[in-house]
Amino acid sequence: MTRTDIHRPSAVIPADYDFVAMDYYGPADNFADLSYEREVFRAHMVRTGGKFSNHDHAGSCHICGAAAMYVAKFHHRPTNTYIVTGTDCADSMHMGNPEAFKRFRRSVLDQGKRAKAKAAAKLFLEQANAGQAWEIYAAADRAAFKYEEDTISDVVGKLVQYGSISEKQVAFVQKLLAQIPARAEREAKRAAEAEAAAPVPAFDGRAKVTGKVLTTKVVEGQFGSQIKMLVQADAGWKVWGTVPSSISPEKGDLVSFEARVERSTDDAKFGFFSRPTKAHIIGKEV
Repeated sequence: MTRTDIHRPSAVIPADYDFVAMDYYGPADNFADLSYEREVFRAHMVRTGGKFSNHDHAGSCHICGAAAMYVAKFHHRPTNTYIVTGTDCADSMHMGNPEAFKRFRRSVLDQGKRAKAKAAAKLFLEQANAGQAWEIYAAADRAAFKYEEDTISDVVGKLVQYGSISEKQVAFVQKLLAQIPARAEREAKRAAEAEAAAPVPAFDGRAKVTGKVLTTKVVEGQFGSQIKMLVQADAGWKVWGTVPSSISPEKGDLVSFEARVERSTDDAKFGFFSRPTKAHIIGKEV
């Protein structure tokens, strides 16, 4: 059938068309770039009140009739109608932005690869009995996330990015997943311990501190790297300071040392120790 519509190739006047947005007619429809382009197009149609042209055409390109996955959408001002064209057709008639079209293609391809990587990661986690880790990673609402969820999400993100994680990382994720159900009970216990803890004593001069190492951390300061530790005394109060050079404690070790201790001005149950001496590791938490 011979076309008589104004959008046929021989009748197109490029100056009468305004480029509006790009789109992709391939198998994926939830990419971020697609959502943006489609929202731009919807907003344009609302402003103009225009509709798609209903002229006969064979394929997805309303000008030449070819089938295309990467398309551009244009507004025809004289008739207040919209048409879809393949990006090649738009380029050949100087009705678009070739560089923008190329960037759009690359973006869709990249997002397609990422979608495949996500699908592979999800299957890997399910087969490793850690399917809940994917649910955490994919969650839209992260307001209630804590250490476990944040760490799991970070590890799964590496799995998506690199395609694999180590056996130790898999085991770590499984361990964190197991900790989540009991977290409320642990936090309640810690809160009760904090409430029952005695304040840091007002020591006169140096004092002997005996307690459990809760954590150690390397801290960068004006004197270089220093290893700090948080120690909880039997009475519940906690102190933070530099690890004595004579010991190398780990979390859970029971230690004893002498130091100058100063109570925090913000928390009576927390303090700082300095210049520790006579330090010993006297045991391990059972």
